[in-house]
Amino acid sequence: DSDKKDMFHPFSEDTAGSMGLSLSSFSKVCAGLKHKHYPRGHIVFRAGDVGEAMYFINSGKVEIQTKKGQLVHILRHGDFFGEGSLLSDDERRFSTAKCATPVDLIKIRRSEFQRYIENSKSARDNLLSRWRARTLADAKAFIRLQTTLKSMRLQRGNIVYKEGDMGKSMYFVDEEKGGELDVKHGDVVVHKYGQGESFGESSLLLEKPRSSTVTCASDECYLHEMMGSDFLAFLETSPDTKAALLNMCRKRLFKKAVKRYSLEHNRGFSNEDLIKAFDQADLDKNGDLSFDEVRKLMHAMDASIPEEEIVELMKFIDVDDDGKLSFKDFKRLFRSFEFGEERPSYDTQ
Repeated sequence: DSDKKDMFHPFSEDTAGSMGLSLSSFSKVCAGLKHKHYPRGHIVFRAGDVGEAMYFINSGKVEIQTKKGQLVHILRHGDFFGEGSLLSDDERRFSTAKCATPVDLIKIRRSEFQRYIENSKSARDNLLSRWRARTLADAKAFIRLQTTLKSMRLQRGNIVYKEGDMGKSMYFVDEEKGGELDVKHGDVVVHKYGQGESFGESSLLLEKPRSSTVTCASDECYLHEMMGSDFLAFLETSPDTKAALLNMCRKRLFKKAVKRYSLEHNRGFSNEDLIKAFDQADLDKNGDLSFDEVRKLMHAMDASIPEEEIVELMKFIDVDDDGKLSFKDFKRLFRSFEFGEERPSYDTQ
């Protein structure tokens, strides 16, 4: 498929079926959905527009573009788009949607969308979680389109940066040649970065020293470096991108806090270990982490984290908006968990 060369993220995982969202489920709740036909080149909406609808693609292809018209990815039959403006407090469009071919769309108006998510809270939570992931991927794709990236090749053992260093750059792992990089706290590997992933943003955005050491763990690692000054200057021109990356950084800090907490209690990073860390952080044993419990967890890692940052963290990771971090919300943060698996019962004494 020739157009695959021009896109960064095809989002095949974000089709209706895999997201638990289907046109038939809308049809059961909303009668008389509108079918729209648009010619090639038609702009469905532009970045900055106020969103009043989302769309399913019945046939054809739709390009998602930056405000300047740069291609981010292409959507096809079965995909949907435009839901973000209906889910977020800011109703403005994050990107532009343009018909790459003649397109048949099914339009879901805001009132119909609200009726649907009010009918299914789990669908709303799942949709919000997936939309945030897509927004972050869009933000990273926008940065990759910048011309200020410098390519670099590392060999096994080469250090990208050390824990405690002040951040001067952020990095992308090349999407094809890539390689694998170890992320260490002290001498313990707590995470790995691979093809297409980015890192180094947190130190720049939060103006804090590096919280880990990153080392090339493959025979070769291919990275793209963006200087901190260029990165921050670009973000000033794109508040939506900055907001998405800040939320990613907050989530990463929380995950690091959980893993460090687990290590301090002589555990590792298996699912069982993470569940025990959750249970131990749940001081009142009610099955959720309150704001105070999350704050204690974060301050155990770094007492200098401002209160307002923890408030923003809770807004982001509390997907169901009930003011606390449920175990289900917790599981969403760690890729090692499979959604829908039952929580084992453990003796937390």
